[in-house]
Amino acid sequence: MPASEARLLGQLDGEVGRQCVIRDANELLELANAALAPCAVRGLLRCECDDTACEAQVAATHAEYEAVRASGSRFLVAVDHENPVNACVVSEDDRHAVVDVVVGDARYAVLARNPRHAWVERRAEWREAGRPGAAT
Repeated sequence: MPASEARLLGQLDGEVGRQCVIRDANELLELANAALAPCAVRGLLRCECDDTACEAQVAATHAEYEAVRASGSRFLVAVDHENPVNACVVSEDDRHAVVDVVVGDARYAVLARNPRHAWVERRAEWREAGRPGAAT
């Protein structure tokens, strides 16, 4: 593999890794939001873009959030925070955009780390039970 390609793959791994960590944090924030009374003000979510310096927050209804999470390769980002190198914008409004990670290796990485995927849950169960296939 050429050095430039290896560098790009390493960069993609770091970018999608950040996106996955923020997605995991937003899952916890959304659990808290879902427990609120229907008329309560919902907490903001963190932008799930791949910029390590990003501190933007985004607003989304519970239905919008769940629609994003229906696909393990989609992320909720602030408007204009998409990375055209590995993702495309699926939808956008004045509060947020939804991007889909489409580059092969990056897509595989985000799908493999999707906390809502049955395989990820099963792997965690296997790890706790000390069964084969539990490697991380």
